[in-house]
Amino acid sequence: MKKLLTFIFMISLACSGPQKSDKPSIAVTILPQKQFVEKLAGNLVDIQVLVPPGASPELYALMPSQMTSLSATLAWIGIGKVGFEEGWVDKIRESNPKLKYFDSSLQADWIAGEEEVHGDHVHLHGIDPHIWSSPAEVRKIARETSNALTEVLPEHQAEFAKNLARFEQEIDQLDTELSQTFAQLPTKKFLIFHPALTYLARDYGLEQVAMEVDGKEPSPRHLKELAEMAKNENIKAIFVQKEFNMENARQMANEIGGQVIQIDPLNENWADELRSIAQKISQAEAIQE
Repeated sequence: MKKLLTFIFMISLACSGPQKSDKPSIAVTILPQKQFVEKLAGNLVDIQVLVPPGASPELYALMPSQMTSLSATLAWIGIGKVGFEEGWVDKIRESNPKLKYFDSSLQADWIAGEEEVHGDHVHLHGIDPHIWSSPAEVRKIARETSNALTEVLPEHQAEFAKNLARFEQEIDQLDTELSQTFAQLPTKKFLIFHPALTYLARDYGLEQVAMEVDGKEPSPRHLKELAEMAKNENIKAIFVQKEFNMENARQMANEIGGQVIQIDPLNENWADELRSIAQKISQAEAIQE
């Protein structure tokens, strides 16, 4: 009898399904934004991240289930010029005309049109979308995110304003820590597979050298040039984001007698990850010495 009651109870739980939250749902594009919204809204909202862990915000395509869940979402707070948004924002808004879309990059100081010389030719790059690698840019994103939350949930305006002030203090503290870490570096150049730290490099006087060119795998000629540069400047570390194939980086590391160091700029724990990246860049300097 006891087993029968237990069986009936388990069946009833299965049939009842997951409990729906009464909180309003806010969608964001990438994982770091989840932390931004949590800092500002606390437990007032449920957060849906459109680009899941391990996926590229340049190439990701929404699942049908995600499109369905967006129909019950109050607002979507975007991150700006990543490929995912440029390819999907119009489709999503057409399918969900009531969904409010906010671009949190409206105040961004974009990096665009940088020249990169390879032998006898020059590559001109478009806008770099990775603004979340910069505390200064995230300060702007936080303000726009707070404005968006206030527009859709005006009854919580005072709380959002208070939380924004607290978050800005945390960002300023992070900026101070990163400035101190990078100020101690004897050299400022680092080698990375995909150029995801452009804004971090700009803010702290670093020089990012990317293996990838225009989103494409490096050519043998480009790899040869990078290897020569790395040997001449005693660069022994190559940074690779976790969502990218590491084979080219491993080959380069073997060529220069260095090592591959994995980073995760799309980590949900945005501030902790930037601290980790700064420490890894600092430690790479020790390897080079």
